[in-house]
Amino acid sequence: MSDWTLGSVKSHHFELEAVCEQDGCRLFWRFDLDRLIEEAGPDFAIADIPPMTCQSCGGPLKVVLASIPPGQEDEE
Repeated sequence: MSDWTLGSVKSHHFELEAVCEQDGCRLFWRFDLDRLIEEAGPDFAIADIPPMTCQSCGGPLKVVLASIPPGQEDEE
């Protein structure tokens, strides 16, 4: 993910998600990509996202890219 930016994630119709890595929690989070682009800019590198912790259990969150199924790009 080191070359990906917020703008490239959006232009490829991907989503930015996070999942808690703590066994027994696995909280799932989908980021509001449009809001992130508005706040940080389209050239913000995904690799520069700081480490985050789960709001539920305090475990580490892993940020991942996910594809949006065809035809659902505008459903949010």
